[in-house]
Amino acid sequence: MSELRLLETIHPTKEGEHDFEALFGIDAIKESLADELALILDRKRLDDWGKRHHSGGLGILNITKGTLPLILLSGDVGCGKTALASCIATPVARAIDQRIVCLETPSDIRGGGHVGELSSRVTDAFTQAKSRAAAVGRAILVIDEADDLATGRSQMQAHHEDRAGVNVLIKQINQLSASPAPIALIMITNRPDVLDPAVLRRAALRLNFQRPNEAARFAVFQRLLHGTSTTETQLQELVKLTVKKPQYTFSDLTDRIARLALRRCWKANQPFGVAALKAAIAEIEPSPLMAAS
Repeated sequence: MSELRLLETIHPTKEGEHDFEALFGIDAIKESLADELALILDRKRLDDWGKRHHSGGLGILNITKGTLPLILLSGDVGCGKTALASCIATPVARAIDQRIVCLETPSDIRGGGHVGELSSRVTDAFTQAKSRAAAVGRAILVIDEADDLATGRSQMQAHHEDRAGVNVLIKQINQLSASPAPIALIMITNRPDVLDPAVLRRAALRLNFQRPNEAARFAVFQRLLHGTSTTETQLQELVKLTVKKPQYTFSDLTDRIARLALRRCWKANQPFGVAALKAAIAEIEPSPLMAAS
């Protein structure tokens, strides 16, 4: 069996700050995720707040002590889930003034398909997270493509190894709140409908990423064109040009359309601007929606 290697980054970092600021159009999600992580990873601040404002005790504080530190990010491909999960530790670390180690599972988390390997690797991921949390002070464990690990056990095609893996995953989630050093678990999926109901029930926070609406697309184009002499009317024209069914994803706008426009302006030695974006929009169609499971 291959060794499980988690990608580790200790936050805050300059790269994390840059990447967090570069994610625009999802401000409400960014704020909700950062606030929830701050509650999970710095319980003392919440307890101090409770003593300051509710010296006689507060029921909800006792109830939430048993809340499992699981956050579920779901939504279509290209809407910023993984990018946000990878950098969110930096703003949270700055907010609580503490270091946070972020650990991300690799794409081969399932291993090579050997008997018992999936369960073993899931356990190993949590064991490593607890160890690093103890060493650094607090940790975030990020599991991308969570449907690979947490597909519903009742599904007819679920293999014995998959069901066993989900059982182990649930057991490990249940044990997180007892960790001496706080750990938050972020699970990311494009298909929340296939996740095991027991996993869904354990999520303290579920955030669904949507394709950018008009306001979000305006913010994207405003950011892309920062440094150019672009008017609000021109920005609104770009917003109208990107009304499609399905809508463009964030990555469609930044990685496909804007990147194409940038390459062309660079090659022609011309300034980047609205005209180049319009030409790219005319050629690039939105990414298709994921097929229903």
